[in-house]
Amino acid sequence: MSYWDTSALAKLYLVEPDSAKFEALAHRPVSIRISPLVRYEARLTFLRREREGVIAAHAAVVLSRRLDQDIADGKVEIVAADFAIEAEFEQVVQACMNRATPISIRTLDALHVAAALSAKETEFVSNDLRQRDAAVAVGMAALP
Repeated sequence: MSYWDTSALAKLYLVEPDSAKFEALAHRPVSIRISPLVRYEARLTFLRREREGVIAAHAAVVLSRRLDQDIADGKVEIVAADFAIEAEFEQVVQACMNRATPISIRTLDALHVAAALSAKETEFVSNDLRQRDAAVAVGMAALP
């Protein structure tokens, strides 16, 4: 099973230079799993791309609805919905900060890694290098 953070999941809905490699990961026989945070972050990502002119006017609403439909259809699964992840969050922070060269992870990024740990994920799909490093630091495989 794979936990997808927002930077990775958004590439399935937006046309970006590296979207194809994330599409390939999405077509594996491995579930795409996200935390509730991803829905909120994705919506803001779509709105930001719309405001920047990267996607058409009103496309953000369409993309958000498409994500909601993929969740309803089971193509994307929400995990760690209770978000009781304090212990996992502390594990991520310690793993990042207790290294010879600490990983400067941001709060939401650490929460994503903690949610993946809470859901017993073995893979972490992200486009964010610090987040990928944090996932590896706590024992997950980072993709792509």
